Amino acid sequence: MSQTNRNGWTSDHLLKPNGTALFAAQQRERLRQMANEVQGLLHEYQASLGEIRIEGDKPWDAKVRAKRAAKPMASLEKHLRQAVVDAERIHTSYTRFYVELPLKRAEQAKAKELKKAAKDGIRSGREQQSLNTASALHGIGQGVYSDQNGNVPENPQKTESVSFLDFLQKGA
Repeated sequence: MSQTNRNGWTSDHLLKPNGTALFAAQQRERLRQMANEVQGLLHEYQASLGEIRIEGDKPWDAKVRAKRAAKPMASLEKHLRQAVVDAERIHTSYTRFYVELPLKRAEQAKAKELKKAAKDGIRSGREQQSLNTASALHGIGQGVYSDQNGNVPENPQKTESVSFLDFLQKGA
């Protein structure tokens, strides 16, 4: 059983269909609101600091000092914006590793089975090819049997025996 956090979310809630999508959307909205508040406050704070003049300041010293003093708040705003992006990654990584991966592996297994079946079919085809090659060699051993068009008669055993030399002379 999972512990319930302050917002009422548990890991059981996240594992339900669209649980991570709902959680990510909720966190993105909450973080986006916080980033907008910090951004507004940052601009106001920086403007107020920029108006404070200290004796001996040069023309741009107040603005530079204000920007440097507000830098940690600007960093906070930047990190909140990055957290909004990271909140979306919660759902995308869950989907990638726990929803899409089993489907991808099932497709790969199916492709592997098809490849194996095709490979087994090729093996039996190779055996058939070797038988055809053996009979072709047997026919060559008996002599070259073909007419002028290259056709082999039905029963080459009954035709006259032709040697290779005869074949060359006939072709020339």
